[in-house]
Amino acid sequence: MSASELRDEISLPSLTWRSWLVLAAFIVTTVFVIRPLSFRVPLPRPAAIHSLWQHPATETGLGIPRWWYIGVHMDMKLTPWLVILLLLASTAIRFGDEVVHGFVGGNGIEPYSIVILIFALAYICISLDESGLLSYVAVHVTSRWGHDGRVLLLCFYALSCVMAVITNNDVVVLCLTPIICIFSDTTGADAEPFLIAMFIAANTASMALFIGNPTNIIVAEANNVSFLSYSAWMGLPFLGAAVAGIAVLYLTSMRKIPRAIAIDVTIRPRDMLRRFRQAVLGSVVLVSCLIALSVSSFFGVAVWIVTLPFGVAMLLIDAIIDLSTTRAMRTLESAPIPVTLSEPITYADVDTSDIELQCASAASQLAGSLSPTAVAEQPNKARIMYSARLRHRIVHGIHILDMRVPTVSAVLRRLPYGIIPFSLGMFIIVESLSEQGWTPRLAWLLKHMCPSTAAAVFIVGAVTSLACNVLNNLPMAILFSRALQHPIFAQVDDGSRRGAMFALIIGSNVGANFTLVGSLAGLMFQGIASQKKREIGYFTFMRWCAPVMVVQLAVSCAILVAELAVVK
Repeated sequence: MSASELRDEISLPSLTWRSWLVLAAFIVTTVFVIRPLSFRVPLPRPAAIHSLWQHPATETGLGIPRWWYIGVHMDMKLTPWLVILLLLASTAIRFGDEVVHGFVGGNGIEPYSIVILIFALAYICISLDESGLLSYVAVHVTSRWGHDGRVLLLCFYALSCVMAVITNNDVVVLCLTPIICIFSDTTGADAEPFLIAMFIAANTASMALFIGNPTNIIVAEANNVSFLSYSAWMGLPFLGAAVAGIAVLYLTSMRKIPRAIAIDVTIRPRDMLRRFRQAVLGSVVLVSCLIALSVSSFFGVAVWIVTLPFGVAMLLIDAIIDLSTTRAMRTLESAPIPVTLSEPITYADVDTSDIELQCASAASQLAGSLSPTAVAEQPNKARIMYSARLRHRIVHGIHILDMRVPTVSAVLRRLPYGIIPFSLGMFIIVESLSEQGWTPRLAWLLKHMCPSTAAAVFIVGAVTSLACNVLNNLPMAILFSRALQHPIFAQVDDGSRRGAMFALIIGSNVGANFTLVGSLAGLMFQGIASQKKREIGYFTFMRWCAPVMVVQLAVSCAILVAELAVVK
């Protein structure tokens, strides 16, 4: 055994029952992220509610069941934290070690800063979508070049690439999937090749910039890669993958694309632009944010510090425009309407019989409420009434928010809140894998699979692309980022380490083009298409996308190897 191998064996911690439990918990979490499970848990209804409405004619009083059921949805928001609680209860992990370190971060990975960055950028991009600007561009492209199906496929692919570069892949999927389905309904053209082209382009172009995908942010932040440096390294691999993708897709889908399409001229692009001022100002904010990110690379400013002010600025712009618009509408609606009475109303004209009956009924209810049983039930009734009033106030507050600031309310509803518990939970679970000896073993395996720079690029790119479709790309990126940072993998040369890092970014983006479960965008794409009566199955998607993904991965990795050979 060589000295380096002996060093590796000594540095690898031993595996215990805690290690295997944490690994099982990680696998269970990824399974429920990809395939959520819903079920109901029965709980006994509190006795106070039974005594309040008990009635001899029924078993539980006024038809209220003795048991109530809580719906549990094991998905990406709930599953990681249930797993963490189980691991804490079993003493497999400790709160002061894995949980705290997973939340606070270290070695360049700061989970809270990544969440802030994602939400700041998400608000800007979703606000642009709410303004109608993205839909306006998409409908304009359809009406201008939609008469030829093959030309339109190229246009949708190019449009998706551009939109994914300046926003992110999730926004492209949210915006263009419904538009393509509506286009198919109005023209009779098969939506499948256009949907697949849009999805492949969105995932491919999301690797171009730092902000295109949360996995890019995780890997770049972990390795202190600046916005400008990231763009310089990933620009050519993105272009190569984009050209290769459309070439393969065009060849494999020619028979399914109609040559001539009858466009519905009643759908006008300008009808899509709902909020012109937000569209213009949002574009200015987004471009300014990208410029600021490029400039910040020279000053070493954290990326989340740069993006947060622009996200807040977009929020304030939306709120100010909404308030000014709704205030003008309320002024018009509250204009007084003159009312004249033809004859004065006198006391003799009022029928008081109904009032007297209501007073007598209220007096009898008051007398009954003074009985000992009723007095004992008053606290329970008051508590329930308070809860009902509280719910009413919350609903009323949300309604007021929708009326006063409709754009802000719509954007806030669409923000990816699920990524907060999911990403923070996965950071903690991956930290637990590291503490229990699994991440060092993955680092050891990658070290021995990467004897050279070219091998590191192609092997890490292939492994991470496949791992995307087993673990989903976000937890995969967290796990492999930790492994590439481990001291065991740090023993490889600088070229191999840099190549493995950028190959991880390529794999986390291109790998999502292999199956629908490769990324959260894929799951969202399948859900939206299903709502629009477009069922794209797992194997149908794989049949379309697997050839494209393989060629894209090979081309982008080859370009990255060439870059590493030129830039030592």
